[in-house]
Amino acid sequence: MTSSDSELLARVRNGDIEAFSELIEKYANAVYGVAYSKLGDYHTAQDVAQEVFVKTFRKLNHLQEAEKLGSWLYAVTARECIDWFRSNKRYELAETIDAPLLETAEDALLRKEFRNEVWSALNTLSERNRIVTVLYYIDDYKAREIGDFLGISVDAVESRLRRSRTLLKKEMLSMVNENLNQNKLNEEFKKKVFQDERMSESQFRRVIMGESGFDDIDMSKANFNNINLESSKFDNINMSKAVFHDINMHLAKFDEVGLWEIEVSNCEMGGAHFHDITLQGKANTFERCDLSGTVFLNCNLSNVDIRDCEIAGLTINGVSIDVLLESYNKGGNQPQ
Repeated sequence: MTSSDSELLARVRNGDIEAFSELIEKYANAVYGVAYSKLGDYHTAQDVAQEVFVKTFRKLNHLQEAEKLGSWLYAVTARECIDWFRSNKRYELAETIDAPLLETAEDALLRKEFRNEVWSALNTLSERNRIVTVLYYIDDYKAREIGDFLGISVDAVESRLRRSRTLLKKEMLSMVNENLNQNKLNEEFKKKVFQDERMSESQFRRVIMGESGFDDIDMSKANFNNINLESSKFDNINMSKAVFHDINMHLAKFDEVGLWEIEVSNCEMGGAHFHDITLQGKANTFERCDLSGTVFLNCNLSNVDIRDCEIAGLTINGVSIDVLLESYNKGGNQPQ
C-alpha cells in the first residue's frame, strides 16, 4: 500500500531512510521531468533532480503542510533550474552521448539526433504546456497527480494536454512518448542520491527499521540513535565513523562493511553476525553492549576496545570467546 505524503513526511522527519527512499521513488520522475522541460537536457536534468532531493532531505522540517509536498518539490525544482541558468550563462546545452559498449558511433549519433528532434518538438510548446506534457508521458502520471504536483486544477492539466496534442502531430507525440519513457529515472538514480557525500552524515533517530536492507551505499558518519534494527542486513557499505547508541541490532547481519573508528554503546547485539569486516583507524569501541551469541567471521579485530560488555557465547572464526580467553590466560598473559 502506497503511503500518503503526510505519512511519508512524518516517517522521514523521524529519521526513517526507507520513507525517504519511497519519497524519491514517488517524485523522482516528476522532479526530473520538470527540470528537463526547463533545461532541455536529460543529463543536466538528472543532476538538478539529484540536487533537489539532497537539499530536500535536509529541509523537510521547514515544510509546514505535508499535503503540499508535491507542489513544494516543484517550487524547489523551479528555483534550482533558475540557479542553474544563472551559474551557466555561457553554457550551451548539448546532450552527452553515453553510448552503450556495443553501440556504434553512428547509432549513438542517431540517438542524439532523435533526442534533439524530440526536444525541438517540445520546445514549440509554451513552458507550462510542455511541463504538463512531459510529466504525462515520462512516467504515466495521472492528471490528478500532475495537478497536485504543479498546484493547478485537473481541468487546467487536461486543457494544457489538449493544447499540446493539437500542436504536436500524432507521430511526434508517439516519438515524445517513446523517448521520454526510455530516458526516465530508475533505481540507479536513487542510489546516486544516497551516495551523495552530503547524505553521508544523515541522522537516523527513533525509528523502527527492523528487517531493513542496506546495500552498496555510503553511510559514513551516520548517527543511529534509539533505533530498532533487529534482523536488518548491511551489505557492502562504508559505515566509517558511524555512531550507534541505544540500538537493538539483535540478529543483524553485517557483510563486507567498513566499520572504521565506530562508537557502539548501550546496544543489544545478541546473535548479530559480522562477516568480512574491516576495523581499522582509531580504536573501535563497544561499550555496555550485549554481544552474547554474536559471531565474528573473517574479521580484523586487532583494533577493538570492548568495555563492560556481555560476551557470553561470542565466537570468533568459529572459536568461542571462553576458549580464546582460556588459551590466552594459559599463555601467561593476563587481560588488562
